[in-house]
Amino acid sequence: MASSLVRFEAAVAPRLTHRRRTFPYLDHCRRAVPHFVPSSPSAQPSLSASQRVVTRGVTQSTEPPACHGESDAADSITPGFGLGSPPWPRIHADLRGGTFGQVRTVTVEEARELLSEGGAALADVRPRIEFGEFRAGAAGDGSLDVRNVPYFVPHRSASKRWQGYFLCTKDGLKERDWRFTRSFEETFPDKSAPIVVGCKTGGDVSQDPITVDPVTNRRVVPDGSSQYTDKSRSNSLMAVYELQQAGYTNLYHLQGGVTKWCTDGEAHTGNPSTFYFHPTILPGVLFQLIMVEGIVVRSNLAYVKQFHPENFEQINSNNALYGAINDFVANSPINWMFDYY
Repeated sequence: MASSLVRFEAAVAPRLTHRRRTFPYLDHCRRAVPHFVPSSPSAQPSLSASQRVVTRGVTQSTEPPACHGESDAADSITPGFGLGSPPWPRIHADLRGGTFGQVRTVTVEEARELLSEGGAALADVRPRIEFGEFRAGAAGDGSLDVRNVPYFVPHRSASKRWQGYFLCTKDGLKERDWRFTRSFEETFPDKSAPIVVGCKTGGDVSQDPITVDPVTNRRVVPDGSSQYTDKSRSNSLMAVYELQQAGYTNLYHLQGGVTKWCTDGEAHTGNPSTFYFHPTILPGVLFQLIMVEGIVVRSNLAYVKQFHPENFEQINSNNALYGAINDFVANSPINWMFDYY
């Protein structure tokens, strides 16, 4: 990491420094990060093939956590997302080819018939907050069996969760539930019962996935998808991929997800088009307001210092808050924006 910072500073700093300005943030990082000395291969711990995953030529350890006995990795479940999961095109090929079982996609109307007349249940794999905001089934109506088993849960790392809070992400950054199939089995113990699996958008297994051309190393985006959205991919399809491995034999996949269920006028609670406030976004709102204010203050003071230096010290010393915000932004990674002055 230290060598990367040195290369970055050598390549970028000369272009962004003006009037002998420095980069205090980079200097701080260089002092804080010790120089990395690669150890010999013999000094590296040996990992078995099942404990390594190679991503774009980089070998990463998939050593299970200390609570491995509680994880569904102990059941030899290959995850559909995250560390240890195959690339999505390979998962998509398994789903389309029926490697672990046929994926039966149903429309909203067919799903309603299964739920109301076929004795099926709807497994909603969206995060818990999203499920609480809108879902299938009218409030107080128990005619539809709808249960929430989130595929993504709040990250176990507090620092990761707080990264999400600062980005106004409800419940913070999330990770795949490391015991998803076991959590699912606790909610749906009968593996032969009909279960409709749905998420927010549903995904379409008949769509071709986004791939990478091995020659040009560029993304190949099929019709229906975009650079930002892969229409062939969804949380519910990743959940079906894992549940089939766990032995569930009567699964259905909801086309269009719970959003289409609601917009098609089926019985539901909440509105997928409505923004619902949640207190976990407050740190992000506050952080972004401070940063916007900091940018404005820094811009104003930088302008005054350059073109009206006789007033700079008076403004900076008479307004402690301005001075504090100015110092904060001056020692942040976005300080390069003000090097024009």
